Amino acid sequence: MTKKNKDVEQMSLANTEEAEILARLTDRVEKAITTIQELRRERDSLKARLDDAELKLREQSDTSDRLGAVEEEYDRFKQERSEIRDRIESILANLESLDEPTDEAAE
Repeated sequence: MTKKNKDVEQMSLANTEEAEILARLTDRVEKAITTIQELRRERDSLKARLDDAELKLREQSDTSDRLGAVEEEYDRFKQERSEIRDRIESILANLESLDEPTDEAAE
């Protein structure tokens, strides 16, 4: 009978060790699952932030392109204005020269 009791005790001990190992394994798996879920939420959050940042960047790029076009148009208008001013000054100079008495008329 002593041998049977020893075998039963060893089986109980082995079952206890296995139960402890399974319990630790279960804890580790649950922690891994929790970590994976947290990482997925963080990934989704970061992806959403990245999408927002990319959208803002595209909007800023569009705004920058429009600003460049407006600046080019402004420079063109400025140049045209300068040309018009030069033409008006030339016309005024010609008109003023018509008003000046000529040497023949003065005589």
